[in-house]
Amino acid sequence: MNRYLMGVVTAITAVSLVACGGPEERKAKYRLRAQEYFQEGNYPKARVALRNVLKIDPKDAEAYFLYAQVEEKEKNWRNAVTGYQQVVELNPAHDRAWIKLGKYFLEARALERVDQAADRVLALQPDHVGARSLKIAAVAVGGQVEEATTQAEQLRAAAPADIDAAQLLASLYASRKRTADAVAVLRQVLDAHPDNVELLGALVLVYVRAGNPAEADLALQRVIALEPKVLDHRLRRVAIFDQQQQYAQAEAVMREAAQLDPDSDVRRLALAEYLAQRRGSAEAETELRKAQEDLPRSAKIRFALGTLYERTQQPEKAQSVYEAIRKEFSGKPEGLDAQVKLAGLELAAGRQDKAEQALEQILKDNPLSSDALLLRGKIALQRGNGKAAAQDFRSVLKDAAEAAEVHVLLGRAQLLSGDLALARESLEKAVALSPALSEAQMMLVGLDVTGGQLKEARKRLDPLLARDPGNLTFLGLLFQIQMQEKDWDRSQDTLTRLRSAGADRAKVDLAEGQMAAAQQQWDQAEAAFNRALTEQPLAAEPLLALVRLGVQRGALQHTQARLETMVAEQPKHPFAAGFLGEMLLMKGEAEPAMARFEAATQINPSWTTPWVHLAQFRYAKQDMAAGDAALKKALEASPDNEQLRVMLATSLEGRGLIDEAMAQYDLVLKSHPKSLLAANNLASLLVDRKGDADSLQRALLLSRDFETQTSNAYLLDTLGWVHLKLGHQPDALRLLKQALAKAPSHPVLSYHLGVAYVQSGEKAEARQLLSQALESKQSYPWFEEAKSMLAKIDG
Repeated sequence: MNRYLMGVVTAITAVSLVACGGPEERKAKYRLRAQEYFQEGNYPKARVALRNVLKIDPKDAEAYFLYAQVEEKEKNWRNAVTGYQQVVELNPAHDRAWIKLGKYFLEARALERVDQAADRVLALQPDHVGARSLKIAAVAVGGQVEEATTQAEQLRAAAPADIDAAQLLASLYASRKRTADAVAVLRQVLDAHPDNVELLGALVLVYVRAGNPAEADLALQRVIALEPKVLDHRLRRVAIFDQQQQYAQAEAVMREAAQLDPDSDVRRLALAEYLAQRRGSAEAETELRKAQEDLPRSAKIRFALGTLYERTQQPEKAQSVYEAIRKEFSGKPEGLDAQVKLAGLELAAGRQDKAEQALEQILKDNPLSSDALLLRGKIALQRGNGKAAAQDFRSVLKDAAEAAEVHVLLGRAQLLSGDLALARESLEKAVALSPALSEAQMMLVGLDVTGGQLKEARKRLDPLLARDPGNLTFLGLLFQIQMQEKDWDRSQDTLTRLRSAGADRAKVDLAEGQMAAAQQQWDQAEAAFNRALTEQPLAAEPLLALVRLGVQRGALQHTQARLETMVAEQPKHPFAAGFLGEMLLMKGEAEPAMARFEAATQINPSWTTPWVHLAQFRYAKQDMAAGDAALKKALEASPDNEQLRVMLATSLEGRGLIDEAMAQYDLVLKSHPKSLLAANNLASLLVDRKGDADSLQRALLLSRDFETQTSNAYLLDTLGWVHLKLGHQPDALRLLKQALAKAPSHPVLSYHLGVAYVQSGEKAEARQLLSQALESKQSYPWFEEAKSMLAKIDG
């Protein structure tokens, strides 16, 4: 062979070798692997293979479609929707992706978007059965089920072998209890598509809803035969056996699933979880320990073991497990997760400060740790710091937008902060993600009731009660709504339902008494309250209800006599003496009332009301030391009580004991971070009695959120005054004007705005307000300063 020909052959060979290992072939290889993994149910490996495809060709629409299907299989719904949206952006004519998106829109009841998705397909393929099915489904979801059924029957007649048409018609038949018709439709189309897993799954669902588990299991076995490696199919079979209380068969299926892939920690964990539910924690622990021996590098199994110990109140064992993970996986995500778990144990043991210290260190090393942020947010929620909690929960949701429980926590934090509109938005998101979240549903109903939106509350509550007619919380909310509507007949029916559902008898009797009292049916109310008192003789609520009833019906003497008899017969009753004191005080008999309150504090020192009466009585007699002594004694029994400590601080402040008063306000804020009264009073003292730079900055920190409380003139005034002292003239004027507009002629507010006008050079306004402030009959420490300012203005 001559040299020229040899060169040509070499070049051709080189080109061929490049082609064999080129991008297209590698892409095809990865795609094939992804499809194989997908068929096997190995979704993590399918995802990795698809990422490799997309690295080679970021605009491969089919790769994105399969990627979205992987996310769908793993129930990552948001990622699946994002994937399908990426497909239609790359290929607007991709009918399967539009149909998938339409189904998600249907689930979210976004009916306009359903029609839009279907129309995109029909514009290119007017007879597309899947798109027509979507539009009919939207009609059904819109409430026109009969019309939708007629249209679905017509579509099915035109396309008897089409899968989408069959599934649609079968689901409509099933919703109308036409089970035999639904089964017939699915079986007919299965004759044409015997290996279609989606159709078989629909058949399983129809049989389950119809209460035919035997046929459901047969259909499910066909699914498993087609996809033997997909765990979800076997878990559905476990659920069918479990619902029939065939626990041995269910466990056998779980064990078979684990044996099919013994290296899968997911399967071993599923088995352990089932054993925990049905055979107890000891069996679950044995299984997890065996799994740990077989898969020593699986952190998931160890975490599950630690969680099991936490559930079974074995914190020492849980700590040992988490410590081992922390050491073995030091510097890795699993190690950080273990540190968060250890912090959680500290919190559960009541060592909140230690838990917070641990979390701060974790977040210093990894500021994006979702578990640490979540736990810190929960601690803030416990402390009543809604804003801090909300900030942490929002950070968690940035990477876990579908975490319905976190949306609920965010809603709770926002409610705590008074952000009702934002709370509603968060709770609505939680319900959209997980309609069965009863906590979110209840809070939304509560918001509706509080806002007077009773029709909306009923609309939300009725389907919840339809699904769970014996739910005590739902029934309680229904009763509240009916009481507000004064729907007495239905209220009585609801009380009957509450009794039948097993509600606390005393609580139902109290509710019945309240309903009777609202109708001025005094005897019936008294009888109901007496029954509640018989059931709970030492509780405050039944006795208080009887006292209030006596006041309502004008039977003060009768009520007093009853309480005197009770005190004589039950001298250690925790509330009788205190309520007798209330009756005497109501009649103007202060000295005898105080004797009763003294007795009440001896019997039940943690009950704050008698202490408050004693302190107020002594303050009124100008015996300030005795009033303080009563409050200090009360705080020994209830050290975290906000009312008692604020009263004490106010008394100390009034007597010029500023440092002591500030210390008390600090204690209030430590246990009640959202206490506006303590924050306001402390900020005022820092400004007016301290005034140094550090004190002013702390005052601003305490008061900076007051602007959200726009209905409160005094909070706005405090914040405005702080800004003025810091030299923030525009903010000060704006806030002080708002405050005075809400409380016109108030001397302190007039003085503060007058000073602001002096500093801004607005003499006429300053003169008017300072003069107005000095007209107060009550003397204030700033009177001389105000007079001096007026003199300078006039001079």
